[in-house]
Amino acid sequence: MAELRIATYNVRGLKSPIKRNQIFRHFHKDKTQVLFLQETHYKHGRSPNLSRSVYNLWFHSTSDYSNKLGVSIGVHKNTSFTLKEVKTDPNGRFLFVKGIVDTQIFTWINLYAPNKGKKKWILSILPKIEDFREGFLIIAGDLNISIDPSVDSLVGKSTITKSALSAISEGFNSRNLIDIWRATHPTTRDYTHYSPPHNSYHRLDYFFIPSSYIHLCKDISIGSLPHSDHSPVSLSCKIPNSCPKTYVWRLNETILSNPDINKAISKHLSEFFTLNNTEGITPHILWESHKAAVRGEFISLSSHLQKKRREKITTLTKTVQVLEDSHKRNPTAEILQKLTAAREELCDTLNATSAKYFLSMKQKCFAHGNKPTKFMIATLKQRQRKSRITSIKTGDKYVSDDKSITNAFHAYYTALYNINADDSEAVK
Repeated sequence: MAELRIATYNVRGLKSPIKRNQIFRHFHKDKTQVLFLQETHYKHGRSPNLSRSVYNLWFHSTSDYSNKLGVSIGVHKNTSFTLKEVKTDPNGRFLFVKGIVDTQIFTWINLYAPNKGKKKWILSILPKIEDFREGFLIIAGDLNISIDPSVDSLVGKSTITKSALSAISEGFNSRNLIDIWRATHPTTRDYTHYSPPHNSYHRLDYFFIPSSYIHLCKDISIGSLPHSDHSPVSLSCKIPNSCPKTYVWRLNETILSNPDINKAISKHLSEFFTLNNTEGITPHILWESHKAAVRGEFISLSSHLQKKRREKITTLTKTVQVLEDSHKRNPTAEILQKLTAAREELCDTLNATSAKYFLSMKQKCFAHGNKPTKFMIATLKQRQRKSRITSIKTGDKYVSDDKSITNAFHAYYTALYNINADDSEAVK
């Protein structure tokens, strides 16, 4: 059986294109197929168009009144997903998505609990989940609470009363929903959130699944990323009857600006033509065979560069994880300073990697921006969606249908530019 890899991450804002690119690249390399993101900071109707990213299918639940909320679920472009139903929250606190991955029905629930009134909010959401669920239920998100503070908090206690924590725990248990990370790590103390004001760690980010599906869960782990005060949590589960995917290699043009690469390719081409430009070899065969040979050399050199880049990112990521573990056990200012420096170096490395993709987008805009291609059509459609008037106020009420909006504009400009016959001489 194939696997479905899902990650939940409180991103603490996702408006920056560079930050989005780095986060998406990280999860893409981690082979994550579905992203549960909290605190995206998108307001209603202002989420970016992500249809051309590696996670090209998105569902958003945004707030009408605040840009500090919002939850989203993104699906990787190589994942076969068929949507059945979506349910959003006008406050941007939860998002329900139901669909089919290959032949398995999934229900994905993304939660971002408020800082106040956690017990009431969580217990009110659970019945809604029961009414919506179908197939393999996966609940993930930031609950803003350590359900068992004795093992999920560095200080071993919580500001929430024991009765409230017991009620929340019972709410999940009564529906046979299991905290899969705690079920697979019964004695491990690890955390997903660091609070600088309190100098303490807590596990606030969870995955809950029905107990009957535990046998399908292969692995769950807490990762590390420098973009937020939370850590991502990743879950791998098995899917029956999944189709394998195929991939096509493409040349990364940015490596042509590397002098060492150019020197190696020139040397390879010289050797190839010296050895193969012999009697009996036609120019056509020589030309076609040289393309295959130079492609193999490009693949070899590109793989070497990617390996070195991945090794550096892996080393920095492990350094950050080690420093995070040390800071969790001994939260001193010296370790925090080293941790901050390591995170900044990791961000700088990721920024250099992301620059390639922004250069590629600029090249695409330059090459296709003024031509009647699919790229221009997509750009114009996006601009049209942004400029479209969805509602307008006439008198004391709002109208949203196209005919009423057209009539309102007609009436306004008719009154604005209407000139009486008596005033015609004055106008002249």
